[in-house]
Amino acid sequence: MNRVMGSDKDTQLDLEGLPRHVALTVAAPTYQMKVSDIVLSVISAAADAAGIVTLPSVAEAVGKFYYLVAPTGLAGGDISFFEKETAALIVTSPVGPFNADGDYAIIYSNGASWLVVMDGVA
Repeated sequence: MNRVMGSDKDTQLDLEGLPRHVALTVAAPTYQMKVSDIVLSVISAAADAAGIVTLPSVAEAVGKFYYLVAPTGLAGGDISFFEKETAALIVTSPVGPFNADGDYAIIYSNGASWLVVMDGVA
């Protein structure tokens, strides 16, 4: 929960599930996802296969679905998603890295591993 200040009383604002937009750069080509990053849109200016997003801990994310999308994958560099615990590529062949416009995946944590529920990677 985040607090919104400036009123007579504090207002609780739940930001979990709101889309997070991440722009990876040549200087900062990686991003560590938070458990609250339920919807993650990533673009990358880094070279092919240099954009790396590390998923939250599978144990911390138990029971959660995540929607991952690369809206401009073709124009930018490839984006790969890796498990935090093992550094294994989460969306492997035939899914592969996100490298086409609109590539997406829906993944689920069962507490022991990540499962690809829907593969929208071209």
